[in-house]
Amino acid sequence: MPSSCHVPELSFPSVTYGKHQSPWDLKVLLYLGGGKANPRHVSDLINSGRLGSPLLERLELVQKIHEAIHSKLVGGGSHQSACTSVETIRRFFTWAEKANHPLTLDTIQTTYLHWADWLVHRHRVVGDLKANAAYSQGVNLSVILGDVLSRPTPLVKLTRLVNPPQRKTVCGTGAEKQNLQDTFAFGHLLQDLCDGLPADIVLNGPLPVRLALRGGGQVVAWSGWVRPKGEGGQKIPKLDSPQRRYQARMAAARWDAWVAEGTLRTRYPLANLRCEAELLMFIGQTGMNLSQAHQLKLRDFFYVSHLDGYQVKNRKGRRGGEVLFEIFNDYKPHFERYLAWRRLVFPDSELLFPFVRQKGRAEHTAPKFNRVHEICKQQRLCFVSPSKVRNTRVNWLLRRSGDADQTAEMAQHTKETLLNVYARPSQQRAMGEVMRFWAKNDPSVARMVPVAPGECDGQPVPIKGVPRDAPQPDCLNASGCLWCEHHRDIDSQDYVWSLGCFRHLKIIELSKWHSPPSSRETYPGEYAINRISEKLRWFKESNARRSGWVDEALARVEEGTYHPSWQRLIESME
Repeated sequence: MPSSCHVPELSFPSVTYGKHQSPWDLKVLLYLGGGKANPRHVSDLINSGRLGSPLLERLELVQKIHEAIHSKLVGGGSHQSACTSVETIRRFFTWAEKANHPLTLDTIQTTYLHWADWLVHRHRVVGDLKANAAYSQGVNLSVILGDVLSRPTPLVKLTRLVNPPQRKTVCGTGAEKQNLQDTFAFGHLLQDLCDGLPADIVLNGPLPVRLALRGGGQVVAWSGWVRPKGEGGQKIPKLDSPQRRYQARMAAARWDAWVAEGTLRTRYPLANLRCEAELLMFIGQTGMNLSQAHQLKLRDFFYVSHLDGYQVKNRKGRRGGEVLFEIFNDYKPHFERYLAWRRLVFPDSELLFPFVRQKGRAEHTAPKFNRVHEICKQQRLCFVSPSKVRNTRVNWLLRRSGDADQTAEMAQHTKETLLNVYARPSQQRAMGEVMRFWAKNDPSVARMVPVAPGECDGQPVPIKGVPRDAPQPDCLNASGCLWCEHHRDIDSQDYVWSLGCFRHLKIIELSKWHSPPSSRETYPGEYAINRISEKLRWFKESNARRSGWVDEALARVEEGTYHPSWQRLIESME
């Protein structure tokens, strides 16, 4: 048995894992074949000696990779991003071993370039990899190795990988109509799934459940049971022997017991299907981010009329309840029906959208909507992702209201963000919206716009107690604004989003900075990160609505949706 005394700790003990999820441990990368081994069994393989001795020439490289991923987690990075990084590194090591490329700190850049060429070959010659997928893989690994090598520019810039253009084009009337038709057809499907799965059907109804769709089709749900022979045109087996007749009787008995049980053990696929549909409808109504919406807690909701809908509050909150989200008028009866259904089917869960987790997945893992995906494929409908549902809601609201101010208020963005980022241009409205915006916002009478998020009057005056090495306010350095007496925070989600992106930029800068070995100098960006974190913490702890702003902002940063003020800077640094 090989000795592991020279191998340091390379796990992530601060990460929360699912019941049956294997903890991440980069130690496996030190062993030949460790990257492709089953995570559940790799420790046994190492301890038994079947993977041989650790390749200590890889140790320095693997340690730095571990430091890079761990530092992002400590800096506020998400569990999902770290998981993607670990999986990417394992696949890369597996490829390098198969292609006989060395994996050391000195050779890792060259090996990465060979791997990037392989991705290009798969896209251009083999044709089994799309351009955006190849580029995405290259960028993901480039970010990790860029931190490892302390590169000032991304490694992906040295490759032939090209980011396909993703321009937002102006939509004519035909394209607009088609886009909304697809979205509305998807919404009708979600509504039919919800209406066809009441609590009595989910828990006690006959199987399979046949859900009629308004377009004339139907969805057949077997609730986790394998479709029997003879259903859907399958060939019926011959019962021409005692053994086959016995097997048929046993299968029928198991099926009857499955149908009769009436618990979530056998009915969870039906319950999860409705929860998937309800969660997508909720995101479409509220514009909330998936990572935020699926972790909402069930509360004693009450409704306050607002614009053309309702503000939904928590009855037990301070001052009569803080606003949690906003919904349209027509959605309220449906939402109330869902709450009644959810209390019957999931009486013991505290989540607003509970799911029966399979294979021990952690509760914080967002659903992938596999069941709705499959039904869309069967019905030949376009699946609309949560992010597209959010954007479509904003665009639909803008077209419906014709009022950018109202839309920005409901979508919790400034008009600049709404028009520049979320609103897909329309031939009928683009010029009118822009002209109305600038007519109301004359730059000659506007307040001074600082280089950092927020507002000011253009007179830099340091506050008392500025750290000695912190940037000084001079109206030139964005970090300096954070210690200026005349800088003002803005009570809006757009400002919180901008703050979160500004902090993300400073974290990237910090990850690429290395002080001289003999120096104890603190990078000035650390002061900015801490200052911004204090501001975000205040917003998070002040009330439920502002807390939602922070969650939303961090979720956008995590999914790579950056504020227009910082997008180009961040992308150039990544």
